[in-house]
Amino acid sequence: MSQVRDRLRKAIDNQRSLAPGQRPGPADAAAAAALQPVRNAAAELRDELSNVPGLKIDIAPGGVWIELYDKHFRFEYDPAERIFIGTEQETRWMEGGLRETSYRWNDADACIEAMVQACARYAWLAEAIGRLRASR
Repeated sequence: MSQVRDRLRKAIDNQRSLAPGQRPGPADAAAAAALQPVRNAAAELRDELSNVPGLKIDIAPGGVWIELYDKHFRFEYDPAERIFIGTEQETRWMEGGLRETSYRWNDADACIEAMVQACARYAWLAEAIGRLRASR
């Protein structure tokens, strides 16, 4: 049994070391201004989905960070390229490690739509899991 316990502790330590990168930090004035509609939408999503377990939305001048258990989304604005950028990080617990996918949008509306879709998918899954638990 101690072998299993040791393997579990090592796996937990590995998961901690695979935690996604830094949340968005400070932004320059141009980036903060361009990102304002995205931050406003994130605040609305946070209010609307406040009762969804496991969903956390952090909003900072430099971007938005959304946590959905083992998925993490970061939404920012790149003033040099004048585009909105996003990163989706997913823990690959069966294979170990992270899978990271990057996205680019030309306008705030497309970035907001991506945020809405990510949250909607997760909220629907959380609701389905809640119904299954209630039926037991």
